Parts: sequence; C-alpha cells; structure tokens
Amino acid sequence: MEKRLIDLALEALKARKAVIDEEIAVLRSEISTGKSNPAKAFTGRKKRQKKTAAQREAHSEAMRAYWARKKAGKAGKKKNKSK
Repeated sequence: MEKRLIDLALEALKARKAVIDEEIAVLRSEISTGKSNPAKAFTGRKKRQKKTAAQREAHSEAMRAYWARKKAGKAGKKKNKSK
C-alpha cells in the first residue's frame, strides 16, 4: 500500500515537472527571440481594490444581519452531551 502511494506521488510530481519544464522552455524562447521584455514580464501581485465607505458600511450591515440570524438560531438549541 505504501509503495502504491509513493508511486502515485511520483507520477503526480512528474506531471507537474513536465508542465514546469514546458513553461521554462516557452520563457527561454521568448527571451532569446526578444518577444517580451523580461523585466516587464512579471508585474507582481495585482493590487487589491479598496472599498469605498458605502461598500464598507453595506458589508458591515450584511455581516451584522448574518451574525444576528446565526445567534438567533443558536438561542433555541442546547448542546446535547449524552453518551
């Protein structure tokens, strides 16, 4: 059983390696042909859009209503710890 798990893990890693190797080859060909500027190829993480005051207030109201419903549902229930 353990050998089978190791074999499956190796197969998955080999598949991932093949995809990565393919991506590396594409990037190297772009660099050698000058299709893209390597410095501009990676721009980093996309910046998160900030919420407006109205959006924050709407979200706040929605969460207050959510927790009120959640707490109201728990009020009638008691934990049953019988064994």
